[in-house]
Amino acid sequence: MCENLVIKDFRTLKVWQKANSLEQEIGELVKGFPNHEQYRLVDQIIRSSRSIGANIAEGNTQLFIKRELFHANSALGSAGECRNHLLIACQNGYIHREQYDDLDEKLIEIIKMLYGYIKRLKSKLDNESDAAEP
Repeated sequence: MCENLVIKDFRTLKVWQKANSLEQEIGELVKGFPNHEQYRLVDQIIRSSRSIGANIAEGNTQLFIKRELFHANSALGSAGECRNHLLIACQNGYIHREQYDDLDEKLIEIIKMLYGYIKRLKSKLDNESDAAEP
């Protein structure tokens, strides 16, 4: 079994690459937030942005498509959460509207890519189910 084992590398997924790049950008951005937001909004933005890539990676490493779908859907939720936190940061004046618009656009692109990824996984699951039936 080990000789033919193929280990998928999440780092090759374009959606993971974009999520990772966004996470790095957000990590730099929040350094300018006020100290009183350090354990509130900053923590939430960092956690939600990290969760996108982490869930993609965890799902892609799974053996079962249903588990991969679960994690892709979780990444989708984290992207929505991150959009919300960034909007709050903009509304509170911690980031400029242009910065928010740029990051929101990147998150929308990641969300669209996740929709495509989920659609592809569902199709793969359907094909597997068809093959299993007599």
